[in-house]
Amino acid sequence: MGKYVLFILLSMGFYAVEAQVTTISINKENFQSSGFPFKGKRVLQVERLQTPKEDNYIVFSKEERGADPDKLYVQQFQQIDGMWQLVSEEGIVTSVWESRKAFFDADRDGKLDALFIYSRHPKDDLQKQLSCIGLVLYKNKFYRLRAEEADGYSQTTFSDNYASLPVEVKENVERYWNNLDKR
Repeated sequence: MGKYVLFILLSMGFYAVEAQVTTISINKENFQSSGFPFKGKRVLQVERLQTPKEDNYIVFSKEERGADPDKLYVQQFQQIDGMWQLVSEEGIVTSVWESRKAFFDADRDGKLDALFIYSRHPKDDLQKQLSCIGLVLYKNKFYRLRAEEADGYSQTTFSDNYASLPVEVKENVERYWNNLDKR
């Protein structure tokens, strides 16, 4: 009986280690001046995320203040063979909700699954929110969820590729999304 309990505890420990995502705090001003090859001129948010199988930077950046169009770049870099390489990129007009994000490994493959929340605003009125958007990063591809202010955020629309996400990833994302105050 004791050996059986020990085996179960060890198995659970290995399972938890395999699914762990580690976040490392990065000073965005230092990162911005480091010469790292991100798009844009100013870093809004940078995350360093490590899993047992990957080392990643997710960089949110914009052009200089007042640039037209006001484009936000979202880039994922991975360390491959000792070099940082761009593996995924998205360009959108938006503002980032720096504190609204989730990192997980829903499918237990040892690789990063991430959800970032951002919003769209009219260029001349940043206090007025037009929509709330969830940007899912899974296996170096982006997927989106979106709710509009016009209908009180009652309906969610999904990118065409969203349906291809594994069920366990969609469950994690949608649980977070459904509990999110989108206003």
